[in-house]
This record gives sequence, C-alpha cells and structure tokens, in this order.
Amino acid sequence: MTKFITAKEAARLLLPGATVFIQAANGEPTDLTAAIAEDDQSGHSVHFTAIMLPGVNHTDPASLGVDAKAISFFITPETSRSFKDGKTSFIPLSYSGITRYFSDYDGFDFALIQVSPPDADGNCSLGSSVDFVPLILSKSKTLIAEINEAMPHLPGSPTILLNSINYAVKTDHPLAGFAEPAVNEDQNAIGRLVADLVSDGATIETGIGKLPTMVLKALGSKNDLGVHSGMVSDAMADLISSGVINGTRKNIDTGKVVTGVALGSTRLHEFIRGRDDILFRPASYTHNPDILKQNDTFVAINSVIEIDLFGQINGETIGGKQVGGQGGLADFMKGAKLAKYGRSIVVLPASAAKGTVSKIVPKLDVVTCPRSDVDYVVTEHGVADIRYKNPDDRTASLIDIAAPEFRDELKAAWKTWRSD
Repeated sequence: MTKFITAKEAARLLLPGATVFIQAANGEPTDLTAAIAEDDQSGHSVHFTAIMLPGVNHTDPASLGVDAKAISFFITPETSRSFKDGKTSFIPLSYSGITRYFSDYDGFDFALIQVSPPDADGNCSLGSSVDFVPLILSKSKTLIAEINEAMPHLPGSPTILLNSINYAVKTDHPLAGFAEPAVNEDQNAIGRLVADLVSDGATIETGIGKLPTMVLKALGSKNDLGVHSGMVSDAMADLISSGVINGTRKNIDTGKVVTGVALGSTRLHEFIRGRDDILFRPASYTHNPDILKQNDTFVAINSVIEIDLFGQINGETIGGKQVGGQGGLADFMKGAKLAKYGRSIVVLPASAAKGTVSKIVPKLDVVTCPRSDVDYVVTEHGVADIRYKNPDDRTASLIDIAAPEFRDELKAAWKTWRSD
C-alpha cells in the first residue's frame, strides 16, 4: 500500500550509505531533489546515480548532501565542479551501454521517479519520460514517486500501479525542459543541406539543440516521414501536426512515433497529451541498433562538437574538458549503418568562437564515434559524403566543407601526417 508523505519526509528516508537512482530528463522529481538539498539532515553519504542532461537538468546529485557522491553518464555545467573534485564519477557509455550497466547492476536501495496521477484503475503513467525507468523499477527496493499533476497520463506510455509505489509525494510543477531554440530560416543553410539527404518516407532520428531544430524546420516539404528517436521536440510536434510525420512507411511501429522522452516547452507537453500515435518506450527499445535497423530507410541526424580529418567524431568534450556524454549518438549512428538504406548524418558549424576555432580538426584526442560509422558530414559550407572513400579522399572532402580560413592549415596538417 502506498504511503503519502511530504517531500521533506521522503528526503529523510535516504540514510547514509544508501544507493539512490534519480530519474532525469523531463521526469526529474525536482520537488524531491530540492527537499534533499534544503534539509541538512538528508543526503549524507548517499551514493546517487542519475543521467542529468545538459541544458535540461540543473541538479548536481553529488551536492545534495554532506559527503554525497554520484555516478553520472553526462557532465553538465552544474556537475562540472563535483566532477573536478572527484565527487561525481563519470562513466563514458552510450544509452545502450547504460542499459547494459543497469541490467548488470546489483540494484538500488531507493529510486526517485515522477509519474502521472492514477487513472480510475489505479494505474500511474510514466508519461513523457520513460527511458531507463522500467528497468530501474525492477532494480529498486524502495520506490519513491512524485505524483505530478503536470505529467500527462499517455495512452502510449508504460504504467505502474499506484499500490506498487512505496512512498508518494503529491506535486504540481512544470516538467523540466527548455524553450524551443530560435532558428533564422534565411540563414538555415545546414538545415536545407540535410533536408536534401532525407528522402520521402524515411524514418528519422534527431537530437537536442539548435542544429537538430534547424534540420527539422527544413523538412516541411517532405512526405510520410517516420520517427524513431530518443526524444521528441517542439519542431517535431509541428511536423506531426502538419502531416509531414505520419509514419505510414515505417517497417515497424507503422503509423507511430517512437521515442523515450519529450524535451521542449510547455506547448510540446500539451501537444502530446492524450495522443495514441506517440509511443514512449524504454532505452532498451529506442536505442537498440537491432531494432533501429528494421526501419530500412532509417536516417540518424546528430549534431557533434568536432570531427577530425580521419572522420572520427567527438560529441562530448571541448578543449579536452568533459562537457557532456555519449548519449545516443553511437547507438543511432550504428543503427543507421545497419539499416538497408540507412544514412548516418552528422552536422556541425564549420567554426566556433566567432570564427577563431575550426570544428574540423587534424586529429581528435577523444573519440565518441569511430570513422566507420559516419556517412555524411554537413556544415554551412556543404556536404561531405565520406562513406566509401579512402583516407586521402575523405580528408579532401572534409577540408572542402571546413571554414575557408582554416583549409590551408588543415591541408598542411594532413600532408605532415602523410609524410611521417
């Protein structure tokens, strides 16, 4: 039987030495994490595990209590200090790797999650934030849930019986998210170039941020697109509304959008409420290359931080500093490579820091994805098709789409490498 308590009472259940999973993305139970942080009797020497997303989640689990520690699969601006101090342990795994990690893990003493209010049958929905929660439920001794009025009870999302929740805290607060990135259509060269690589009927995946939004904004003239992605966004909702995304040509989950979480504005959360054509599924399904490849025309479209002249991808560090994590990048790229007519597309601006830094570099220090998984690279200067090219030819293609002021420098670097 569920016991209803306050957030402060829930926080004090976490005794020293306890292992605690905290749900993240738009399902972060922020009243619970705030209560732990504000109560000087809570969180002491607790070992937290969470998948806090940069730009979405602003909690540093390692700072929730004296001598608390955390395991993380992303580094965010909020967790960078505890990571530097050794209180947060970063594990570089993709989402499919995290799924395996949790499957092999002995289990948690507590799981802090967020669900919708129960329906007439006593079922709470995981709503628009599923990803790892179904797996965690079977791995946790004690379940503490925020029952949030703002979390929608969705027809296409897994449910959990209210009676299987040990402790519940009634809440009503906005879901974690962010405003839709502004996109200047007149300057959307990258979006238009990527749109030319996406055929009618393709099943697409996109990530988070301005560049994926630019791509989605440029797909308005396409027909019968499908979606199998880690997330849905405001821009994706617009394409569903217009009929561009309808999934009618998908090989599996035909007519359905498949995703793990909804990340965006309050408008997005209102849009998905009550829809039965959007299926929220765990990461074991959304990020499984063996599932992804079943959609013959699966197209993975992801923004990255850097690419080197070998075609290797960095999606998680800047200047040698960890600023993110692998996320689903490697999983979706692998799925696209395995699909019959799949395409793996990476997008990035040619330069950064007001044109003083090239995003195409001679050689990476940290490699998130191998060169063998990259098909197309797109910057505002063009498209490099490097699928079946030898190192010299793929280097030439990449230099052609680099910022012009760095091309001679890149050519010289490649010439030096070839002569060594």
